[in-house]
Amino acid sequence: MKKLIALLLLPSFAWAQEVVIKGKFSGDTKGYNKIYIYGNGVKNDSAVMVDGNFEFKVPFEKPFLPLFYTEYDKSVKRMYSPYPVLVEQPGEVVLSEGDITKGMASFKVSGLTSATEYNELRIRQMDVYKKVNEQMTTKFGDKWYDRNNPKSAEINAERDKLTGAEMAGVLNSFITAHPDSYASALALSMGRSSLKTADMEKLYKLLSVKAKQTEEAKNVADYLNGLKNSAIGSTVKDFALTTPDEKLFSFSSLKGKYVMIDFWASWCGPCKQSFPHMKEVYAKYKSDKFEIYSISIDKDKAAWLKGLKEQDLPWLQTLDTKNISQSGFAVTGVPTTFLIDPKGKILMKEVGFEPGGNSPLEKKLVELFGVK
Repeated sequence: MKKLIALLLLPSFAWAQEVVIKGKFSGDTKGYNKIYIYGNGVKNDSAVMVDGNFEFKVPFEKPFLPLFYTEYDKSVKRMYSPYPVLVEQPGEVVLSEGDITKGMASFKVSGLTSATEYNELRIRQMDVYKKVNEQMTTKFGDKWYDRNNPKSAEINAERDKLTGAEMAGVLNSFITAHPDSYASALALSMGRSSLKTADMEKLYKLLSVKAKQTEEAKNVADYLNGLKNSAIGSTVKDFALTTPDEKLFSFSSLKGKYVMIDFWASWCGPCKQSFPHMKEVYAKYKSDKFEIYSISIDKDKAAWLKGLKEQDLPWLQTLDTKNISQSGFAVTGVPTTFLIDPKGKILMKEVGFEPGGNSPLEKKLVELFGVK
């Protein structure tokens, strides 16, 4: 029996899976011969080109999107754009005919289907950004992207509108041609913040049954549900998440209070910048009628616990292990804050942090509690 168990366990070591990503650049590197890889699901690493050739071997556990950049771009151009390669399964990706002076975007991609399809989509998306930027220049002038422009909010809204409309068309064409593609599901998931709800619903329906089983497509479905569940005036459906001391906390236990739900993450700079002021708000309004409840969207529990210790936050804390941020509230960025009334109805939603303390949500608190 012991020998049988040993034989059953052996394949998990013997059949280790990996993906090989190799490429070749032409042109003078000026001595800057390193290629760097990083991103979620992959260890930060580098490879040295020899006669323009480089290669990475990465363990494969589940689909991931490694990002690359060159030492040449970083040192000679002093800027770089991360170059993504979508990996859905073990195998080989070949990046050929690259020109070092034009960067990794000059590569032709072959090998894994996920990589070739995602590269096709990425090229179309880059064309969209170029087209929209040209339209913005025509309408607002060469410096339309200047953050100090007094019309910055109007300009950004116009750019988002144009980008969303163009991108919906690109995704409709791509998903129609590739309904089974993992790239389709990933692109739709990544496009949540720029697409209209009606476009999202239409595009999601184009995915095949197979594609809808991916984690990314499930996130899209959760997000669409979250949009309905988090509409102003809707009643929050009860949910339960785990506190730092491993206890299950139910939102319904806060019934009877005004609750400020704060979605954040330990890696979020604006979130951390907001906490000193939030502590002032908490000290001012905390009572049997008001509570702050923070929900972290961290994927790494240790990072969450470390962040809590560093920030020393005195109000309720849980970790979103059930994707409540999507299925319940359709959160697309952090910090995002909701104000809930004592009956559980959503009164307000705010995205981002207003450092001056004059946000509509805080003005609402003054209106409710009469404290400035």
